[in-house]
Amino acid sequence: MKKYGFLLSGKWMSLFALTILAALLCLYLANWQMSRKHELDFSNSRISTNYYADPLNFAENPDLFAQPHPDLRWHPVELHGTYLPEHQLLVRNRPYNGLNGYEVLVPFVTDQGKTVLVNRGWMEAAFGDASSTAYDVPAPPAGQVTIIVRLVEGEIDNGVSGITGQVSSIDLPEIAEITGTDLDTVNYGIMGSEDPEVPTPVIQDKPEEDYGPNLSYSVQWYCFAVMFFIAYFWSARQKVRNDELDAQVVAELEAYYAQFYDAEGRYIGDEDEEIVRRRMEFVDDMPAHMKSIVRPRPARKSNKMTDEEAEDAIIDGYL
Repeated sequence: MKKYGFLLSGKWMSLFALTILAALLCLYLANWQMSRKHELDFSNSRISTNYYADPLNFAENPDLFAQPHPDLRWHPVELHGTYLPEHQLLVRNRPYNGLNGYEVLVPFVTDQGKTVLVNRGWMEAAFGDASSTAYDVPAPPAGQVTIIVRLVEGEIDNGVSGITGQVSSIDLPEIAEITGTDLDTVNYGIMGSEDPEVPTPVIQDKPEEDYGPNLSYSVQWYCFAVMFFIAYFWSARQKVRNDELDAQVVAELEAYYAQFYDAEGRYIGDEDEEIVRRRMEFVDDMPAHMKSIVRPRPARKSNKMTDEEAEDAIIDGYL
């Protein structure tokens, strides 16, 4: 295992630490996507289980709109009481089937003395502009009414200021303040039916069950986490393989050039030394750690001046 000893070097340990951090990030993102999938599954299960369930009797469950009941989202609830049409509000900028419009909100006082908010349906905005006045909104039935609504959580305040008679979100505490009613401020009801029947705004269709791409995204992030480790160990294996190939090349070059130079570095080959040296220049393209091994030492020059050097010195002195 000595050939893998480089893994303990600072460079490779840093790379391994980065690999772990990258894998942890991928695991975090994978778990986040999986949590989104679980949320969608829970939302879908409430639609499929609750939407067409038998209505709950509000008289037996008077806290349905005042307390959180996440498991009962979309569950029908039957209420008896009267509308407060004088406190009707429109929620603007509500698209439906590709058109801009409003959702119509009317407080409803139950026989138990509770006041709940009812979303009676959707109305197209005049001239297709959700900021303009809606077409004439059908009035709710007067007097005693029996309605079936589906339980939905209130929305959060989106920070957009409204105009008279309109709101920008179904923020129940804000609506209670605007209408001056003692409204239950946790859940509201989306219209299912009214008795007696009167013309109503458009009652929107059952929400679609959306499963989304979160599961596939989660699997992808898990795969990425594994791939970081595969890439790290593949790189380590490639380094070992390259080192082995380098060593093999070094051995072959040493064996080849040994026939041209003796131990003292003197040229002993039969062919022109210049040709041999040109071949050796190709070594310059090799890694730095190989150059000192494959390039033989040139022959040491004697301290004694050669005849050519003496002649050049005389000419230089004369000039």
